[in-house]
Amino acid sequence: MRTELFYERLERLLKDKNMQQKELADICGISSNGISTWKVTGSYPRADIAVKLAAALGVTVEYLITGELPGIDNSDNLAYEVSKLPEKKRHVIQAVIDSLSAFD
Repeated sequence: MRTELFYERLERLLKDKNMQQKELADICGISSNGISTWKVTGSYPRADIAVKLAAALGVTVEYLITGELPGIDNSDNLAYEVSKLPEKKRHVIQAVIDSLSAFD
């Protein structure tokens, strides 16, 4: 399994939130060029900016920067891939799992 890079995760989170890069930049009080720089250089935002980005995107700073979620083992491919889905899709999967409990 290929590890998702920071800028790829950022772009996916923007897409999941139906948010444009400029909108995120405005919310965080930074320039959209700064966001573009992270993609081009492969760098990361400063800690104070990462906190603002994570809050605006509804994720933890740890997840934003590392892609790791507490309680999710990245070696468990299914759980990890499901964890990256948009919230609506995760709810659908949870509903399917819940409905399967009727067969216990």
